[in-house]
Formats: sequence, structure tokens, C-alpha cells
Amino acid sequence: MPATIKPQGKLTFLTKFAFGMGDFWTSIGNIAMATYLTMFYTDVVRLSPSMVASMLLVVRLVVAFWDLTVGILVDQTKSRWGKARPWMLFGGIAYGIAFLFLFLDPFGNSLAGVIYAWSVYAIVNVAYSTVNVSYASLTSLLTADSDEKTQLNIFRMTIANVGAMLVYVLAMPVVNAFGGTSIGWSVFFGVIAVMIPFGYWFTFANTHEIASAEPAGGESGKVSVGGHFKALVRNRYWWLTLGLNFALWTYNGIANGMAAYIAKYVLGNSNLTAVIGLATVIPMVIGLPFAGPLVARFGKRNSSMAGLVLVAAGSLLVFIDPSNLWVFFVSIIVRMIGIIPMNAALNAMSGDVVEYGEWQSGVRSDGIVFSSSSFSMKVAMGVSSAAIAWVLGASGYDGSRATQSAATVSAMVNTFVWVPVAMVVVMAVLLFFYDLDGRIGQVGRELAARRA
Repeated sequence: MPATIKPQGKLTFLTKFAFGMGDFWTSIGNIAMATYLTMFYTDVVRLSPSMVASMLLVVRLVVAFWDLTVGILVDQTKSRWGKARPWMLFGGIAYGIAFLFLFLDPFGNSLAGVIYAWSVYAIVNVAYSTVNVSYASLTSLLTADSDEKTQLNIFRMTIANVGAMLVYVLAMPVVNAFGGTSIGWSVFFGVIAVMIPFGYWFTFANTHEIASAEPAGGESGKVSVGGHFKALVRNRYWWLTLGLNFALWTYNGIANGMAAYIAKYVLGNSNLTAVIGLATVIPMVIGLPFAGPLVARFGKRNSSMAGLVLVAAGSLLVFIDPSNLWVFFVSIIVRMIGIIPMNAALNAMSGDVVEYGEWQSGVRSDGIVFSSSSFSMKVAMGVSSAAIAWVLGASGYDGSRATQSAATVSAMVNTFVWVPVAMVVVMAVLLFFYDLDGRIGQVGRELAARRA
């Protein structure tokens, strides 16, 4: 049966907004785990940094393989709701329930506390992967139009940063209102947990898959898992986007995860986490809506490459005076402006990879492409979270102290600067080899002709 994809079909504002709202909740969960969870474990539960590092890395790496499983399940699913939407809905419900237990401290720094932390963190990540992979897969299932995919990603990233902004503004004031005890953490993040399932239901109810039929020249339901991966291995753009996802999320993980420690121990006020957070998300919220014309005019690769120059320059500005709030503020704003094109383009690149893969091999792998991107992201987040904890442990960090040693403060600042700079170099090299922008138009036209 021919596919029902409409390559040039335009999506309604409601569809784009509802799609974007899905990332509102994944962003909140991601910020919670990347920015606040390590501090909760080290400063409230008083678990050792080395143990926390091991947990963050091992769980993320193991659960990353579940991402690939979800991608396979999405590609093999056929239902009246489509391929991805049912997994997103029920995964969102499970995610909300599991998240309710994440910022609780029932056992303190004991063996039971360690077992509880490992167990809950693992369950939350399994649920998060289920909803995040299926949600991301919707990008190529809602439309085959490359520009529309970019618009979907802009809606997604803009709304995600609004969610992040709310967390940054509210989290520490609410926590500190309860004296910094575990109760404040549980109240703030518990309220979010209750709201999560309703958020994903809104996205589910207001989006419809129109690109989930069989690909041109093949029957995706009869393609084995090995067949999907065999086709993808020959798709060089798949490899490039995997690398870009890893580098971008390592950058994000270090920047977000170290921010709370920078505020508390370098700038001397934990409430400044909100200021750093606002400097992180406001440029994204303002700039992302303008990224669409920029990306459309210069292409995903070229606009991203230009932005990375600002990211590197902004990172190095910190060394002017690491203890000055305004220096940090300007530094973060500059590098966040620079990363806007990359954030606007990357998810759309994965959508183009799906189209190119179908054109190249006749095998359409929406779920596996986006799950492998999520896999790469999950590995990057695990590595970056563990790296932060390892750096803290190696530098003599003690979560029970109000101030840290000069060596620890220096380690925080250097990690905050040099790891992002290194990731900028990696992204620039990978983008140099990404030339799909100039080919995707012809790919889309040929696919449309095959389906006619």
C-alpha cells in the first residue's frame, strides 16, 4: 500500500504547539536530573561523589540500550494511534509516577539509601527513555517536509527552554524555603511529577501521525531489526548525527550539571543557580523562533558552524574573572546565542536522515534513528554527569562544607570551560562532513515520485 506522506504538507499551529509541549516535560525532567540531582545526592542525602558518579554512569549506559529497544518497538508497532504516540502516552504516565520518588530521601546515607537511589534512578531513566524516544520519533512521523521538521524542532526547543526557565527560577527558592532539607526537594519536584502524565496526554491528543505508512518500495513491518541496522550502517549521515548528539549533550550535561556548584561555591550563593539558568534559557527562548529563517537561508550545517564560533568565544570569557557574576552571565549568554542554530537543526537533521535512509535503501527507520540519537544522548549525559562527580571527588569536594578548597573551585571552573570548548571542536569537525542539506530536496522529490 502506498504511503500517505505529504512531503510539502504544512502543519497547523496547534499541532506544532502540542508537539512542542511534549518537550516541556522532558526538558524539566532532564534539567532536574542534569542540574539538581547530583547536588541532591551529594549535599542532602550525603552520598559520596564517587558512588554518585558510578550510579549516574552505569545506569545511563545500561538504560541507553533500552532506548534502542524502544526505537525497535516503535518501528514494529501498528495501531490506530500510530507507531510512536501510544508509547509516548503510556511511557509518560510511567515517567510521572516514577519521577515522584526521585527526590525523596527515606533512608539517608545508608546501604538502604544507596539501593533506593540506584533503583529509583534506574526506573526513572527507563520510563524517561520510553517517552523521549517515542516522542522524538514523531518529528519524522508528523511530516516529511524538511522545513516543517525544523519548525517542529524550533517549537520543541523554545517550549523546552521555557520549562527549563521555570525550573531554574523556582527550584532553589522553593528548596531553600524549606531550609534546604529533603522536604523542599520532594515538594517541588513532586508537584512536577504529578503534572507530567497530563502533559504528555495533551501532546498525544493533539498530534496525528501522517507519515507512518509503509515506505516507498518496501514494507517496513516485514523488515527485520537486523535489516534496519544493516541499512543504517551504510548511512553515513546517521553516524554523523550520532556523533553530533553525543558532543552536544556532553556540552549540555557539563554546562547544566556544573551550574549549581558554580553558583553555590564559586559565586557564593546557591540562589544564583536561577540567574545562571535564566542566562542559559532566555537567549534560547528569544532566539529560537528566529532560527528558522536563518537555518532555511544558510542550511543546518552552515548556520550551526557559524554559531559554534560564538560558543567557543563565550566559554573562554569566563577566565576574565571566574568569581564575577556578570562575567559568567555574559559568557553564558554569548555561548547560548551561539548554540541556538545547532539546537534548532539537530533533531531536524535526524528527520532528514530518516528520509535519506529510505531513499538509499528502501527501509524507513523512524524509531531506530531517533532512538539511536537518544542512545547517544543518554551515553553523553551519563558520561558528563559522572565526569562532574569524578572531578569533584578527585578535587577533594566535601558536600557538608559551606566553602570548598581553591583546588576544588578551580576544577569546577576549568571543567565548566574546557569540556564545552572541546565539544565545540568535535561538533565542528562532524559538521564539516555533513553535506545532506544540499541533497535532501532532491531526496524528498524522488521519494514522492516513488510513492505516487
